[in-house]
Amino acid sequence: MDMNKPEAKQRIDKLKEEIWRLNKAYFIDDKSDVSEDVRDALKKELIDLETEFPDLITSDSPTQRVGAPLDGRLPKVKHLTPKESLSDAFSHEELEDWIDQMQRALGKEKLEAEYLCELKIDGLNISLLYEKKNDRYQLTRGLTRGNGIEGEDVTHTVKTIRALPLSFELPKGINAPNILEISGEVYMSKTALKKLNKNLAESNQFANPRNAAAGSVRQLDPKVTAKRDLQMFCYGLNTKTADEIGLKTQKELMEFLQKIVPVNKEFVLVKTLKEAEKLYENFQKKRDSLAYDIDGLVLKVNDRRMQHDLGSTAKAPRWARAYKFPAEQKTAQILDIQLQVGRTGAITPVALLTPTQLAGTTVTRATLHNADEIERLDTRIGDTVILQKAGDIIPEVVEVMKNLRPKSAKPFHFPTHCPSCSEVLERPEGEVVHRCTNSKCTAMRQEHIEHLVSRYALNIEGLGKETIEVLIEQGLVSDLADIFFLTQEDLIELPLFKEKKTENVLTAVENAKHTPLDRFLFALGIRHIGRETAEILATRIKWPSKELTAEQSEQLTPQASIFGTEKKEIKVKGIKLSDILKTLHELDEDELAAIDGIGPIVAQSLTNWIDNEDNQSLLYKMENGGVLAVIPEGSHAPQIFAGQTFVITGTLPTLSREDAKKMIKERGGKVSSSVSAKTSYVLAGDDPGSKFGKAEELGVEVVEEDRFLKMLK
Repeated sequence: MDMNKPEAKQRIDKLKEEIWRLNKAYFIDDKSDVSEDVRDALKKELIDLETEFPDLITSDSPTQRVGAPLDGRLPKVKHLTPKESLSDAFSHEELEDWIDQMQRALGKEKLEAEYLCELKIDGLNISLLYEKKNDRYQLTRGLTRGNGIEGEDVTHTVKTIRALPLSFELPKGINAPNILEISGEVYMSKTALKKLNKNLAESNQFANPRNAAAGSVRQLDPKVTAKRDLQMFCYGLNTKTADEIGLKTQKELMEFLQKIVPVNKEFVLVKTLKEAEKLYENFQKKRDSLAYDIDGLVLKVNDRRMQHDLGSTAKAPRWARAYKFPAEQKTAQILDIQLQVGRTGAITPVALLTPTQLAGTTVTRATLHNADEIERLDTRIGDTVILQKAGDIIPEVVEVMKNLRPKSAKPFHFPTHCPSCSEVLERPEGEVVHRCTNSKCTAMRQEHIEHLVSRYALNIEGLGKETIEVLIEQGLVSDLADIFFLTQEDLIELPLFKEKKTENVLTAVENAKHTPLDRFLFALGIRHIGRETAEILATRIKWPSKELTAEQSEQLTPQASIFGTEKKEIKVKGIKLSDILKTLHELDEDELAAIDGIGPIVAQSLTNWIDNEDNQSLLYKMENGGVLAVIPEGSHAPQIFAGQTFVITGTLPTLSREDAKKMIKERGGKVSSSVSAKTSYVLAGDDPGSKFGKAEELGVEVVEEDRFLKMLK
């Protein structure tokens, strides 16, 4: 359709207004009035018209988000008002200290205040200037925080953020100055980071969304930035401007910003620190399921008059705190490197560290894994290292900061002999671990016994590490079976043992003599046989069991819900340890390996253990000590979940996770810790976290507890 210039101008104005309305609905209000194809078509029409009438192009047009490349360093520009940073808090106690500080500053005995809690987005702080021109506010500048007085001019890249309006009108009835200074956080979503890294060489890939956002904002060529799908959440407004508009609370300020720029909607008004703590814990649980990275909450006094009264320090507002999540990575210095001998003889080097808070706990030791890892990292005593928790549990050294290495740092030479028994260490072909092969090694014996009495094995309370050390030193325990021959006379003379503790330990030992088969197999500490594998062996092999006598049944005690809540209602069968030995001897190694979930490595390890004469003697000795393995009748339930894999996430209404796992495994199913395309079902409770989102993404069926219990029937 041919247009003259006045017609073209009218159409261009309409297109710009509609494109912004649709962008606002999509990016800010989370509404999708039309498809992305429609928005793209409107933008193309606008581009075509502006190409035909270039003198009608304005700076606030959606087509002008990408400007010309800059050739040189980013220019520095002074901020309209100095920028502050937030003080951090890492614990509830530090938040209480903050409250005390505000009370003292205001001269009050008790602070009566509400707090607005906002998500702390892990991105790059940016200040935006909007100037009023012809009744519309137009984006004229974007600056990084810089040193707080001046920042880098990144207007050319900020304009590529599609969710950010290049111009807007204020809602009717609101009077504001001619310049609005708005602050916020530019970030990159996790999905956008994956897409970006996929197209970059491995050496150029970004480690996290924040680095990617910061690098993209500082690009000289805005066309590069435009392809990286940056986003922005705004949360701040020039104090003087907020006063002139008449905003009395922080909540009103956020609601005002919501009408004109993108704002994160997860802000909540709370009346107490207890409410804030609950919110903090909820977001800590579900942070992985969010589309963007957060590293905590920001708490702000809601009353803006109180904010004025509290004022600021030289660097930070007194009325706000960043309540940070526990650090996922920290630095510490290596004081020494020691060797730890495991129950299978594996030698693990452990770094002794200067104490440091990591993911909510004080860490003084971290694994260095093996000799190869020490050599790869070039780890030395005296080095400053970066720590993280493997699987959120075990502290490990992931990097050495060699620029901080002191001249006195000492290389660590991996020994050739066991630090406990002085036996020559072996490194089996194809393995990275050095091992002690001396079955009489004191350190191995200690680890074996600690494993035997542990929670998920025989669960014998009262026999801790130090007690076991004393039992070995006194010659009272030389192997696993000796635990079942301990007497009151043996224990009563030991340090810290009195009559009551002695009685409790002997009762726990007596209870452990009748233990579920899967727990017993796990307790033996056979290499490659963990809890999952032990459960498979207990349920997949046909054992020569017999129903227990009334006297034997009466001796049974529930162990971590294995027998349910009412043990007398559960019928069980017993298996003599000599029959376990006989059954495993009669099983061919290939038959064992063919069991789903076992395989050749586990089968060979089990066969080697059973063929060892010392281990055979150990089982006979345990049997003479009264040990009997038992199987609840329910463990031979119909195999309705055979070939299916479950993932359990969140808090179930009535079932514990252990109960749910047991029900699935008894019926032939597997339980995995992560969701994949091979997952059959996700069993979800309250606060399901990222696994729920992953299930939806992959099309895996999600079931709640009610449906799961119906499936069992």
